Amino acid sequence: MHMNIKQIFKNALESTLALIFPIECLNCNREDFYLCDSCLEKIPVHHLAEPFEHPLTHLGGVLTATDYSDRLIQKIIHYFKFRLITELAEPLAKLIIKHLKLIDFDLSDYIVIPVPLNKKRLLERGFNQSELIAKIFADHFNLPMMADVVSRSRNTPHQVGLNKKQRQANIKNAFFVKNTELIENKNIILIDDVVTTGSTLEEIAKLLKQKGVKKIIGLAVAKD
Repeated sequence: MHMNIKQIFKNALESTLALIFPIECLNCNREDFYLCDSCLEKIPVHHLAEPFEHPLTHLGGVLTATDYSDRLIQKIIHYFKFRLITELAEPLAKLIIKHLKLIDFDLSDYIVIPVPLNKKRLLERGFNQSELIAKIFADHFNLPMMADVVSRSRNTPHQVGLNKKQRQANIKNAFFVKNTELIENKNIILIDDVVTTGSTLEEIAKLLKQKGVKKIIGLAVAKD
């Protein structure tokens, strides 16, 4: 079977980029990996469910695998989101998988929902980083993932640099929920890459609770 022109062009582009920018570990420069297993193992993962310091109203809790203060985590997430290296979704997903195994979290009867990306940034980036992580996570535990239940109703500015009240105002009424019959009386895990105050997760959880969801847990790779 012959490859189509688009696939031939894609393969040629990837080969050219590999020559100009060889694939190597972001930490130790080992070739053929954006993050090798040895360096992934060096990232400290929480062995307990760390207390979330911000009060929660609609979420049953927020779980985080590691801390954003770790310089390697910062670098991985930056390269993932802004240098568009989608392969980094796998090691980031492995961190939350490892965390939930360490805390022995019961995942039975949960549906996985990724935090939707700002539509403008989705067009610019070409992918939703939380959705890529959530897909790997859901596949690993054989859980259903529903990426089309929660959507953005409007674009919002970056949350970086905003305090909690500003974040809450910025994200207010920024989402809507559809296909509600799929989530009534279900338990939900909301997945994001980084959590700070939890304002985004709380806003989504509020809407999900209004649609009849039983329990909602926030899950992020890193806590800022």
